[in-house]
Amino acid sequence: QRHLDMAEHVRSWTKKHFALYSDENYLSPTVTNVHNTRDIDVAGLNAELAKRGAMISNGYGELKGKCFRIAHMGDLQLKDVQWLTAEIDEILGL
Repeated sequence: QRHLDMAEHVRSWTKKHFALYSDENYLSPTVTNVHNTRDIDVAGLNAELAKRGAMISNGYGELKGKCFRIAHMGDLQLKDVQWLTAEIDEILGL
């Protein structure tokens, strides 16, 4: 349930500011793939997040920079992903 609660928060945030890259029928309970519809500099965002003690995955292969992934699994709690999305909001001015 914890993973699903975190996933719902990240998905809701994603839909508000970007778009889901995945078919909603097949979303993962452990990671959300965000479509970079704002054409942000994902590497730059990650550099700023690193200064704050966080990191996201900036895609790979053809998707590098076009998508980024936010994990919501492992030892994370809902407050952790809420903090992360708030940090991204602050960095990007969302």
